[in-house]
Amino acid sequence: MKFRYIMILIITILVTGCSTLGFVSNHDLNNARKTSLLYDEMLKGDLPNIAQLTLFCAKMPKGGDLHNHYSGSIYAETYLEWVDEAGYWIDKNTLNICKVKTDSCITVGALQSNSKLYRELLTLWSNKDYSNHFHLQLPPDASFFNTFGYFSPVSRNFNKGLLILKERAIKENVSYIETMLKKVGYSYPDSSFDHNVREAKNEKDIISYFDDLAYKMEEDDSLIIRVDNFIQTVQSAHVGVDDENFMMRYQSFASRNSAPSVVFSNLYAAFKAVESSDLLVGVNIVGPENDIVALADYQLHMQMFAYLKNKLPDVNRALHAGELTLGMVRPKDLTFHISEALNTASAQRIGHGVDLQYEESPLKLLKEIKEESAIEICFTSNEFILGVFGNEHPYLIYSSYEVPLVICTDDSGVSRNSLTDEYVVLATRYKPSYQTLKEYVYNSIEYSFLFYEDKESLINSLNTRFINFEAEMANYYEIVH
Repeated sequence: MKFRYIMILIITILVTGCSTLGFVSNHDLNNARKTSLLYDEMLKGDLPNIAQLTLFCAKMPKGGDLHNHYSGSIYAETYLEWVDEAGYWIDKNTLNICKVKTDSCITVGALQSNSKLYRELLTLWSNKDYSNHFHLQLPPDASFFNTFGYFSPVSRNFNKGLLILKERAIKENVSYIETMLKKVGYSYPDSSFDHNVREAKNEKDIISYFDDLAYKMEEDDSLIIRVDNFIQTVQSAHVGVDDENFMMRYQSFASRNSAPSVVFSNLYAAFKAVESSDLLVGVNIVGPENDIVALADYQLHMQMFAYLKNKLPDVNRALHAGELTLGMVRPKDLTFHISEALNTASAQRIGHGVDLQYEESPLKLLKEIKEESAIEICFTSNEFILGVFGNEHPYLIYSSYEVPLVICTDDSGVSRNSLTDEYVVLATRYKPSYQTLKEYVYNSIEYSFLFYEDKESLINSLNTRFINFEAEMANYYEIVH
């Protein structure tokens, strides 16, 4: 089945981009050539035509967004609407959401009528205007991750939020989103487990402790209740999302900045949920990778994934790994995160992978990623959180080594970006060919965690979308010439 799918994908890419196959109409091939010429002209010179590129990339079919955090993809303005609808308030001193009114709480309307306070809220609830003016501010990474604490009280309006993401995606020609929705909501804190696994001297002992905690959780009636409730939440959230133009699937996750027993039980419940629902397609681990707990327990977390993969091998794994850079952490912490995610946790996709060049064996690792995984590239997020962009970004290494790449948004509400913008950044900074852009688009379906039949359906749709897009761009090319 997998071989058949790969052959279909290869033929598809050739059909949509190759000018030598006789069974493609000359008209379509001519449109593809003109589209490529138009794209190349937009990139000419030291100042690419960003306005035209934005138009081009907005119209271009973009397949899927595979690294997408649901709560971080809703705009702050929308969250404020939800605050108002819920009858909550905003604390004018802290700009947190108030569920119970106090003297410092004001209505959303009162907040919005105060331009200074409203703009201040937007800078705290998102990255808006972070570098446009001087003000007292946290470091970029702290500012980014802190936003989630502000809007989290209203972020679980899942169905309404997912329909907003769907509408936005369709308008920019995105046909699939794989979003990290939420944790299952089950944890099993165990202080003795926390102590034992951190002090364990060998892998055999660690697995024994994993077995013991897994047994305790399986004896806990609340595990299956929480998993079932979570699946029902996902099913309710998904109502009205899929149609002939769009599809969405979900990942669950654990936070990497909790005690080991909490992380393990979060992951265990997530694996259980994904195993039991067709809408859930993978498990991830989230949170600042440079946090003290995340750094100290990183290898332990990878061992948790390895253990759970052995128990539930059909559950897909995408891991944030290597979202670090020199100066953010000590040099020794840059040498193993991606390789551990790939080789210990068996990650099928790596989110970010920015510290590649500092890994202990980067060339060996590149070969392994190319053969076994793919990299989720998030340009805007990497620039803001890590300060890594331009010729410092490992995109240049991954692309030259032909590692499978997928272009993603990460948190489009917090970053106030879009998948269109990410492709514009890609084009203007690195000037890949039009055929390379198409390859990344098809990668976003090939390396998704969808079932084979759904992948085949979306690829067939992409074929048609590209034929129509290239006909439109060819016409535009004729007009401007």
